[in-house]
Amino acid sequence: MRIPETWAEVRLTDVCELNPRLLAEERPADDLRVTFVPMSAVNESAGEIDKPEERTFGEVAKGYTSFRERDVLFAKVTPCMENGKAAVARQLQNGMGFGSTEFHVLRPTPAVLPEFLFSFIRQQAFRDRAASAFVGTGGLQRVPPEFLGRVKLPLPTLPEQQRIVDVLQQAEALSQVNERRGHLDQLIKAALDQLVLDRDDGEWVQLGALVDTRYGTSVSADATAATGVPVLRIPNVMGGEVDTTDMKYVELTQAELGRLRLTAADVLIVRSNGNPEYVGRSAPITEDVCHSVIVYASYLIRLRTDGVRLLPEYLSAFLNSAYGRAAMRNAIRTTAGQSNLSGENLAKVRLPVPDIEAQRRFRQLWLQVREIRRLVRKSEDAATALRSALTISALSGDLTAQWRESHAAELAQAALVRDELLRERGAKITLGATITATTSVQAHLTIRPARHWLLGELSDFQRHVLAAFTTYCEASGEPLLVEDPDVFARFCDDTSVTERLQSYGSSQGNRIRRTLGQLAALGLIAKVTLPKVDTESGELEYLKAFRPLREDEYTRLADLQVFRKSMAPDTGEEAN
Repeated sequence: MRIPETWAEVRLTDVCELNPRLLAEERPADDLRVTFVPMSAVNESAGEIDKPEERTFGEVAKGYTSFRERDVLFAKVTPCMENGKAAVARQLQNGMGFGSTEFHVLRPTPAVLPEFLFSFIRQQAFRDRAASAFVGTGGLQRVPPEFLGRVKLPLPTLPEQQRIVDVLQQAEALSQVNERRGHLDQLIKAALDQLVLDRDDGEWVQLGALVDTRYGTSVSADATAATGVPVLRIPNVMGGEVDTTDMKYVELTQAELGRLRLTAADVLIVRSNGNPEYVGRSAPITEDVCHSVIVYASYLIRLRTDGVRLLPEYLSAFLNSAYGRAAMRNAIRTTAGQSNLSGENLAKVRLPVPDIEAQRRFRQLWLQVREIRRLVRKSEDAATALRSALTISALSGDLTAQWRESHAAELAQAALVRDELLRERGAKITLGATITATTSVQAHLTIRPARHWLLGELSDFQRHVLAAFTTYCEASGEPLLVEDPDVFARFCDDTSVTERLQSYGSSQGNRIRRTLGQLAALGLIAKVTLPKVDTESGELEYLKAFRPLREDEYTRLADLQVFRKSMAPDTGEEAN
């Protein structure tokens, strides 16, 4: 990749200490109050510590990770790392902090601003690369410290770092919409309060008299979209409404489908989990979810309402509310660290039953709020994509190109100071150089300057997959349907793929599929959904596919210009 003349390329460990230890001479008295940061205290959306605790040093001196003011925390464990749990430590009690051992701590040297370092490690491209370096198995995969030691950082001078940080922080502030979600939650709560508290009869009815219950399937969800039916699991119902963005599939007999197929009269509730806060969470099944066959897994219970005395939207909202949690408290049992809610105990839970017209009005409000939430999420996704593009532009030097020209003398002096700091740490510095990619991907793709940095950060396997994928799609003229087993198998067995990946061994199908997903997340290929008719059932399915980028998709610079103009009144100049 090409970096500006006043930038340097250094290893991450050249500009920060990795997981520094608390020295014996730095240990305070045991009764000193310090900040404690469990993993849950870091807000992945805002990228900050929003729920810190306070403890004495004696309570946290052993068994926790230590850090201090302006250190950068980076979650190393899955899925926290992928979700973006990272933050700059600020406003620590007595300047000291302790937290989860699942944090890597990066302590910046004077050569780098902690906020710039934070922006670098939190970008999606960095997290995707870190995920490819995971070690461990199952849910215990972690980013090893050796990975951070290998990472190279494009390093501007301190004045330019501050300029980049200011622009990115302003972009973050402009795109914050979380407050709107809180207002929506209050609307539902107020409507539910009215239904529960304004009733004159005060009668509470046992749930078993109002619904039919059934447990879900225990069949392993390892089928593909081409051969199975979608199955809802605990993560799909945790938010109070069904989320179908991450689906798995099962193969069931027709008799099982008849028993387990969901309808718009149903509510799903979590019956078993290691976290007692998850048990009892529920979501109603709406028309758009059950328009085609969909079933549910064994850790969920289906509650089927009759639509005459009880509606699913009201039932689910009640169960998720403080009223519902209190009503279920005695029904939940905990054994050997596992909390459970049986169908028998659930049937004994009592709830108020408003008249059906009042429930219908509540359902209309619930559906309206759900649609507003969908629009808010769409707005958040667009803002996230725009911030991602802005970050890529900033960390490649494109964003501040014009600004550098107008501050040339200041930056030249700042570069001398920075380079002296780096040499004191024995860093090997690459100044304003062109780093050549190790593969011929550039011969196959027209990568615009804003994407040069991304290309240089890919692993060798990712580069080979990208080149093979591009060659294959250009030859076939079609997107690659990765959820069609036959189509994907032909791709994996194609000569253009096997020749490039032969050094990695055989049976790389799952790894190739994951890599294509990572390349799509990085914006280097496009992820699409294509219709396909099932030859046996005749039903129309929609399958995930990938295709090369079109010419107009190589950059979001037009969107960046709009973002820059929106910031211009506050900054006094274009963010270039």
